[in-house]
Amino acid sequence: MSMIAYKWIPVIDPDLCNGCQECVLACGPKCLELEDNLAVLTRPDLCGSEEHCIAPCPVQAIRMAWVPMQGHQSVGKWK
Repeated sequence: MSMIAYKWIPVIDPDLCNGCQECVLACGPKCLELEDNLAVLTRPDLCGSEEHCIAPCPVQAIRMAWVPMQGHQSVGKWK
């Protein structure tokens, strides 16, 4: 039986994101990028789950959530 791993990562609401880039600038490991004026977590495997991208968002378009994914469990919070 294989286990599904869940990683604590930022999830962006595309209906709320205004493309201001504040979260992109706050992301230390550079996991977030702007694509078509929308913040996107392009490198979730590098995300350190530090939540630095949440507070700068002026429209509260980012929240943290446990998301099923595969990757290096030495990076970020996994359960």
